[in-house]
Amino acid sequence: MSVTLSRISRAEVLQYLGWRGSEIPPEVNAQVDGCLQQALELAAPRMVWRLFPAAEIPEGVLAGADVRALLCESGRCVLMAATLGGRIEDAIRRAQVRDMTRALILDCCGSAAIEAVCDAAEEEIRSALGGGVFLTDRFSPGYGDLPLSVQPRFLEVLDASRRIGLTLTPTGILTPRKSVTAVLGVAGRPQPRRFRGCAYCSMFENCTYRKAGKSCGK
Repeated sequence: MSVTLSRISRAEVLQYLGWRGSEIPPEVNAQVDGCLQQALELAAPRMVWRLFPAAEIPEGVLAGADVRALLCESGRCVLMAATLGGRIEDAIRRAQVRDMTRALILDCCGSAAIEAVCDAAEEEIRSALGGGVFLTDRFSPGYGDLPLSVQPRFLEVLDASRRIGLTLTPTGILTPRKSVTAVLGVAGRPQPRRFRGCAYCSMFENCTYRKAGKSCGK
């Protein structure tokens, strides 16, 4: 199904770029504004999700102690996948040929955009489940000790290739690249929000803020 993306957090984009509390040059501000607008125009967000009783999660989808801890109070869980589609990825590749600064900013806009799509998808899931339910944090393959090796089975269970065009490269990378898979627990009482830290972030490898020895605090 499609998801509405009406805005992308400018503050989040700046955090990904490494600016926090420092003055931003006017030319960078202008580039950020332009890339935000371009990302909104190019994004074609879609998502898919399925609900399972915790005792009936398909084999091979989840593994590790971290996700077991996440779901310890959840009688049900949701598997979800979301993507921005391929047009923004194409634009990033084109920008890399001409202007690496613009390519980096556009890439950060895409990362902020897919997070916004996941937030919107989570709200749709919460609404569909009705009152009296509480969701855990999203937890994705690659976080903690949930291995990336579960991705093929994860996408298979969601029929993500057919339904939203989300596939894996031979090396296990989601494509389109600005995509997310995640599990959420469904519990009967509010669940703790966990500080996930840099090791749990999809921007871990490319975040200039982290490389400068800082954290965005997410």
